[in-house]
Amino acid sequence: MKKQSVDSVSQNNATSMRVGIIAGSGSLPLALASTLRARGEAPYLLLVEGEADPAQYADFPHEVIRITKVGRFLKALSRENCTHITLAGPVKRPDLKNLVPDMEGVKLLGRITGAARKGDDGLMRAITTYVKDKGFTVVGVHELATDLLVATGCLGKVTPSAGDEADIAAGIRIVKAVGALDIGQAAIIRDGYVLAVEAAEGTDKLLMRTSEFAWDEPAGVLVKLSKPGQELAADMPTIGPETVSLAAKAHLRGIAVEAGLTLVLDLKETLRRANEAGLFVVGLDPKNIIK
Repeated sequence: MKKQSVDSVSQNNATSMRVGIIAGSGSLPLALASTLRARGEAPYLLLVEGEADPAQYADFPHEVIRITKVGRFLKALSRENCTHITLAGPVKRPDLKNLVPDMEGVKLLGRITGAARKGDDGLMRAITTYVKDKGFTVVGVHELATDLLVATGCLGKVTPSAGDEADIAAGIRIVKAVGALDIGQAAIIRDGYVLAVEAAEGTDKLLMRTSEFAWDEPAGVLVKLSKPGQELAADMPTIGPETVSLAAKAHLRGIAVEAGLTLVLDLKETLRRANEAGLFVVGLDPKNIIK
């Protein structure tokens, strides 16, 4: 299938394109579906069993499918005339020993088994390549809903101090290093000291872990960036209101993310919580982040 510009398709003939959303956990799939519907589109959601909560999607056409039933995914996408596919929301890495896949799932698992040894990016790239080979156009959430992307600069009322800026610079160096090894997307820096680095647990649990070291006066910065060569169509750095609340519980000073390459869920609520807690939220110019 010839890949088309998502923006041009949406603007010129939205009826020729239908987006199928493979929904994992978290708020991102619902935010994307709501954005597309507000634009006059009719997305179809395939909820990954055990990840997405069906009750949250009662107002959208959807069905729940086990992650190993790849054939059912493909049949549903074809039946619903979906032309473009996006993966939204995290999905736990499956236990390959306990899977009972269908025939298409067996084919995909052959790719996943080898790709899983290369980390999360290798796994996501294997999945997206497989879907492309089946004739669908794979697009990232950031391509479908640019209004969910973090803008450059200070987003709220609070601005970082000179010390915070130094911690952000240190955080960029650390995250670039661990990202190159496909370990994680984030780190927490306090006065130049690496307090914590994200691994398989994700950003929320990173912040929860950091809260154990909370100090009386707010200090420290969460820095979150995309990894070099990251498969953004399937996995993009994301923050939201809960990120801010957890950062506040950890007594951090603020959050710095990559502008244009980070999604923000419910920007208004995210900034309300940040302003209320006295935290800054900064979108870093990607041009200043060499990977």
